[in-house]
Amino acid sequence: METQNTALNKSNLSLNLRKWILSSLLILGFHLVYGQKEASRNWLIAEFNKGVDFNQIGAWRKEQQLQTFQKIDALPEGLKSTFIKQAEQANGYTWPSLPASLYLDYKHTGTRTNYEQLQSERRRKLSNLVIGELIERKGRFIPQLVNGLWLVLEESTWVAPAHIVVQKEGADLPNAEDGYIDLNAGRTAVTVAMIYHLLAPELASYSKVINKRILSELDKRIFQPYMKYNHFWWMGFKGNAVNNWNAWVNTNCMHTALLTMQNPDSLNSFAGKIMRSADNFINQYPLDGGCDEGPSYWGEAGGKLIRLLTLLSSASKGQLNWQNKPLLHEMGKYIYKMHIADDYMVNFADATARSTPDFESIYQFGTLFNDPVLKQFAAFQFKQEHQKLPSGDVTDFVQSVAIYEDLLKIPAVAPYPQVSLLPQLQVLTMRSEAGSTRGMFVAIKGGHNAESHNHNDIGNFIIYMDGKPAIIDVGVGTYTSKTFSKQRYELWNLQSQWHNCPDINGSQQLDGKKYAAKDFVYAHKPGHESLSLDLAAAYPEAAAVSSWKRNLDFYPAKEMLTLTESYQLKKFQQPSLLNFVTSEPVQQGSGELIFGKTGLALKYDPAKFEVKAETEELEDPRLKKSWGEKVYRVQLIFKSKTLKDQVVLKFYKK
Repeated sequence: METQNTALNKSNLSLNLRKWILSSLLILGFHLVYGQKEASRNWLIAEFNKGVDFNQIGAWRKEQQLQTFQKIDALPEGLKSTFIKQAEQANGYTWPSLPASLYLDYKHTGTRTNYEQLQSERRRKLSNLVIGELIERKGRFIPQLVNGLWLVLEESTWVAPAHIVVQKEGADLPNAEDGYIDLNAGRTAVTVAMIYHLLAPELASYSKVINKRILSELDKRIFQPYMKYNHFWWMGFKGNAVNNWNAWVNTNCMHTALLTMQNPDSLNSFAGKIMRSADNFINQYPLDGGCDEGPSYWGEAGGKLIRLLTLLSSASKGQLNWQNKPLLHEMGKYIYKMHIADDYMVNFADATARSTPDFESIYQFGTLFNDPVLKQFAAFQFKQEHQKLPSGDVTDFVQSVAIYEDLLKIPAVAPYPQVSLLPQLQVLTMRSEAGSTRGMFVAIKGGHNAESHNHNDIGNFIIYMDGKPAIIDVGVGTYTSKTFSKQRYELWNLQSQWHNCPDINGSQQLDGKKYAAKDFVYAHKPGHESLSLDLAAAYPEAAAVSSWKRNLDFYPAKEMLTLTESYQLKKFQQPSLLNFVTSEPVQQGSGELIFGKTGLALKYDPAKFEVKAETEELEDPRLKKSWGEKVYRVQLIFKSKTLKDQVVLKFYKK
């Protein structure tokens, strides 16, 4: 556990009241500066249209090559040795086949992992070989490298089975005449482009054809469809909502073009369209910088956007710069606001409870905005990764090598802000002690039930004690065809009854934008933080609820949270209840629940509630990785049939 960093606290973790005032002024400043409609920001293309072009891209590529090899040569010998061993293992690797039947698994069984795991394994081994060759430069790995590269170039599609569904045939084998670019295609493209960028002479010595084939496939699979079509949903040109796909695919496509596109005029046109599309992502982003997909997706959302901005700034020799856009800075700060302790993150939506945010992305945000807190948090996450560099993706390796020495020199400090309010996203985090994981940590969300990667979880909250989970959000399991289908909310862990939300009159929350929190209000008093919101609109008409106001009052010094439920029903149908999910077995006493060895207890009035406890065995490997073999749910069932009442529960340190 990290303890309080005095110097950092003096500059960045001020008293609650001051933080709240500054936060309010910041949001007000956003509205004053960017008071126009969000869709009219268009910052990227506006900057590009000032006259920037990439006609000198050749010089930039040579400079990048030189710097990359210098950085690799400077790596510690022990680290190089580890990468060489991985390359040697990959040198004896038998490349797996990717038959049609495996691709069709998704259509016939809904399973996407069988194909994707083998496809990803091919790319990991290829990256291992490339990194080994970049370190050794002896040609020892080139024959096997070309074997893997050729197989990738020969794949009928780089699009994942779960994503090919957009073609007119739907889920099936890919129609070669119906070009599409998805996440997998973008990732594969930039891997292939990076290999060409750094090893083209070595490849040419081994084969006169391979480099031509690389450029041909990138043109056919990426550049042509990107310039030809505007209907790919993730581009956002139809006025539709976009998510991490936009930032992720655009970044990889732009990176691919910067490394390999041969015609400068074509590159300029390509860059213009990339920026118009990426603007659609920024235009929709809330002013508080909050990522509604959760921290697990931040690395592919804002975290990929910062790579795009960094690349564009570098390739344009600094002509493209967005340092005067505070929203972009807030996107970066979001990730440390969601950090609880160690590798625990606030995991609303399809986020996982345990993850390590991408240190490269955090560092680049810190660099662009000259923010030492972000740089130190990048070093902290780098330390969480045991100061290892990624080896399964050569592009990530190259980007991380570039900042490796810097990260070693920066103090590894997590800021642990005491209060972080995201008023547009409607998320609030609070902890007992600024700069420390000691004591109680609470996070709660409002929002609506049509957020990207949404769970039906309005009013959900989590509690950690001394950096360990007590009241939890279970998170999402392994993706299948059902995860993003009309049956999504049949999955138990996406339902409100498996979040820390009430069941009202026998009804759960429903999905859709109209099912939302109302009157989300935060207030600060000395030694007391509070949040109130009305949950009634998150439930269907069948719930017959006029209002259900949830108040959370947090007393940091006391490590205590009171939960007040004030409700008014139109009629009584069946008992309402409060759900609490935990990763620890629950001990029941007289009016008290104790959550395992977490140190958290809940005091309730036994005259008002009956208690029901149950265990949910976990089978999904993704969930088991976070919580082990099982999770537990406690339900406090209202005894009263009255239509209007108020109950108070107290969470406290036992």
